[in-house]
Amino acid sequence: MLLNRIEYWAMNNPLRGFVQRHYEAPRLKRLSGSAADNVLEIGCGQGTGARIIYDLFAPQKYVGIDLDPRMIRRARAKASALPNATFLEGDVTDLGFPDASFDLVVDFGIVHHVPNWKDALAEVHRILKVNGEFLFEDLCVETWERGIGIPFKKLADHPYEQMFRKREFTDKLEALGFDVETHEDSPFSFYHFWGRAGKLS
Repeated sequence: MLLNRIEYWAMNNPLRGFVQRHYEAPRLKRLSGSAADNVLEIGCGQGTGARIIYDLFAPQKYVGIDLDPRMIRRARAKASALPNATFLEGDVTDLGFPDASFDLVVDFGIVHHVPNWKDALAEVHRILKVNGEFLFEDLCVETWERGIGIPFKKLADHPYEQMFRKREFTDKLEALGFDVETHEDSPFSFYHFWGRAGKLS
């Protein structure tokens, strides 16, 4: 689903990029145990995550997909310094890449926007190589049940009726054939979780 006006602003301001670079990405990197020559970022937005991924993983090839053409235009305009980076309009529930195309898939908080999130996770599993990794930082139903998530729920346009609880998310990953490690916290009373899922088969 596309971001509403408030979410579009929230995802395209310097504070979001700062949090992504200095808080989210480093701890995902610490969970990673394998090389990542070919990387896919789902929900790449304006390309902030791409630059961070290049800095942390030095991929030979990077692909970023986003459902919003505005985001893809912004990302392409900033991509000249990134070798072998491609930004495409795309739907995470129907990625269109061959099986086992990527060593690493990165999610900086996109799957909770997807009503049919189970299809999204199945696609991530399909396009990852065996022993490849899915690194994720995301929100869930619990986010909107506590702290500042309660008032923010009224501003954000999310598919709340279809959204997963954290346990549902990890159970689905395990059912697909991932080994899953997760962590969670509530900075400023805003609940989220992150982790690593390694493809076993």
